[in-house]
Amino acid sequence: MAANDVPQFLNYLEDDIYESTNDVESIASRESDDNQDHSAERVLAQVKGRTGTWYLVKWKDCPVIRSSWEGEDIFENYPWVLDAWYIEQQRQAEGLSKPLDLVAFDEAVFDADVAQSRRRALRRLKRRLNRVLSIAAN
Repeated sequence: MAANDVPQFLNYLEDDIYESTNDVESIASRESDDNQDHSAERVLAQVKGRTGTWYLVKWKDCPVIRSSWEGEDIFENYPWVLDAWYIEQQRQAEGLSKPLDLVAFDEAVFDADVAQSRRRALRRLKRRLNRVLSIAAN
């Protein structure tokens, strides 16, 4: 996939929620499961949209599936990550490495989100069932 192609599933990057360009706090630090601030480890992909260039950032000590799309501002804190990405892009252009399959990545993220939602729903159901059983036992 060319860096200029913006697949349909990435259109959310252009939504109003991302229009604050002064905010360098990453999506990963706001949504992290462990409530810790993680540093950028590497860039996995890049797309260009109407509002600028977006980078899929892999966060240190986080699984790849928790990677997030970030604007260029994030690299003010991690310039070496962007430098490494330029080298990786050259390797991909030379056929020495393969680009990330963004469609497969997006599907994996969706599947993980669905699985997490189901686990939460099952936990809530189990708690309710246990409450009903404890009331019925009394």
